[in-house]
Amino acid sequence: MLAAAGGSIVNIASIRGSVGFAQSVAYVSAKHGVVGMTRTAAIEYARQGIRINSVGPGFIRTPLLDAAAPEIIAGVAGLHPTGRLGRAEEVAELVAFLASGRASNTTGSYYVTDGGYPAQ
Repeated sequence: MLAAAGGSIVNIASIRGSVGFAQSVAYVSAKHGVVGMTRTAAIEYARQGIRINSVGPGFIRTPLLDAAAPEIIAGVAGLHPTGRLGRAEEVAELVAFLASGRASNTTGSYYVTDGGYPAQ
């Protein structure tokens, strides 16, 4: 990217990059670290034309979660003000936008796609 004089990096964190969660100190610390690394790297590389952002998905409907009991899925969905789990496509759309030239003045930011989870 330095040789090309630009580019875009999108790091994947989690909603746990903006909130705490009991019994998850290592995971939450790691995700907060991704957000901090993103912001710091964005400052360091902005003048070289490299944009760096991070995305924090909420609970996303995946095969792993689909394997859980229905009451667990419903409980997790109920944690979100939207009352539903996110879809992988929703995360992908945000990542694609941030990686594209449409986000040419966007760097050092952390975007959640989370059904409103940390707004509570």
